[in-house]
Amino acid sequence: MAENKTYYFIGINGIGMSGLAEILKSKGHHVLGSDTSKSIRRAHFESIGIKVSSSQVSSNITSKEWIIVLSSAIKSNNKELIQAIKLGCKILKRGELLAEIIHDYKKTIAVVGTHGKTTTSSLLVEIFTELTTPSYFVGGHFDDKPHARANDSEWFITELDESDGSFLNVTASNTIITNIEHDHVDFYQTKDQLLKAFSECINKTIQSNGCCAINLDDPISEKLYKKFEHKENFVTFGIESNTAQIRAESIEYHWNGCEFTLVINDNKVDQVVMSLFGKHNVYNALSAISNAIQKEEPLKHILNGLKKFSGVKRRLELKYQANGIKLYDDYAHHPTEVISTLEGLFKSFTNHRIITIFQPHRYTRLTNLFDAFSNSFNRSSKTCIVPVFAAGETPENKKSSFDLANQIKINGGQAESFESFDDVIDNVSKSIQANDIIIVMGAGNISNISKQLIPLIKRVR
Repeated sequence: MAENKTYYFIGINGIGMSGLAEILKSKGHHVLGSDTSKSIRRAHFESIGIKVSSSQVSSNITSKEWIIVLSSAIKSNNKELIQAIKLGCKILKRGELLAEIIHDYKKTIAVVGTHGKTTTSSLLVEIFTELTTPSYFVGGHFDDKPHARANDSEWFITELDESDGSFLNVTASNTIITNIEHDHVDFYQTKDQLLKAFSECINKTIQSNGCCAINLDDPISEKLYKKFEHKENFVTFGIESNTAQIRAESIEYHWNGCEFTLVINDNKVDQVVMSLFGKHNVYNALSAISNAIQKEEPLKHILNGLKKFSGVKRRLELKYQANGIKLYDDYAHHPTEVISTLEGLFKSFTNHRIITIFQPHRYTRLTNLFDAFSNSFNRSSKTCIVPVFAAGETPENKKSSFDLANQIKINGGQAESFESFDDVIDNVSKSIQANDIIIVMGAGNISNISKQLIPLIKRVR
């Protein structure tokens, strides 16, 4: 990348945009931006020398030499964007900028897939940190380090977003495919379009003589794998598959995480212990192990990294516990993620009641995946559905939270819809009891409800 450029981020507050902004700042570029979010982290940006405006007006864009970086949420009628186009500024989407940054590094690990990208890339950062100080970009907050970092390391670890096809801007020397499911139906109208995109991603890695780690338990991933002739460019992982090179056997779920026997090429090599819950996190660990083993990372460093990893914020994050009650916060917003998260809790807390407070994310996702959503809460003893987080969408001719709660009940579950956060808090306050597991779930602003639940938990006797 060219030195001493000015980058202006329209919508800088999001996890992806802020991470890229911080990387550019650390590389010596002048960085500024704007965001209209009420939760803008102004003090944080100021502390690292990034000036941020809380309004998005045309007068903020003052030079045609600036490079404008766009959040995916920015619409074409945004005043700053219009002014940037008028001035003739170079305009980059978030994924395009990430691709430019990555190209500065000799060795890259890209994590792609529908679910598990953030946890897998974070596990890799923890594993590689045992030996070196990798540069990285992940879509979630660590407890003990920034979520994006750039330094002189030859390694760059990143997750890539397939939602808008931008992951194809990157040619990674190593790729992990966690799983593939037909999500983002607004961009991939058909499953064939989605498969074509992931096939191209694999091809780019193979053509650069790289290695692709792939999940043989995932039907679509296995189908793709079988289409490629050069199997030497793959390392496979799984739990159910007998042919996977990296496997987990004898999985045990505990109140404080899980453990399993690691099998490599049919040889039981060691025991893996993690403070993560659920089968989905076993898959995430296997995907990280597959890449690290292929890169000849010493096994003791891999095991140490997995054991030390405490998780990512909003990925089954323990927010509070008292009186036998545990409060978790999770980002799950797709039926598969909901099922995996609740299954993980159910297996680790078999004698506890699970109360789920769920916020659907986008009317289109709820509508397109409605049947799957209505069958996703079977492990939840009590499911509370709050209004849909619209993310700019309108509800006309779409399914609602009321529809979802009603269908869950028709399917035999226990569910109720609520008009507001206050209403659901009032309801939970009347039913909460010792030893309950409460999980707040969704990709919108549902996380804010956690602080209102903590006083309720304190009062339980």
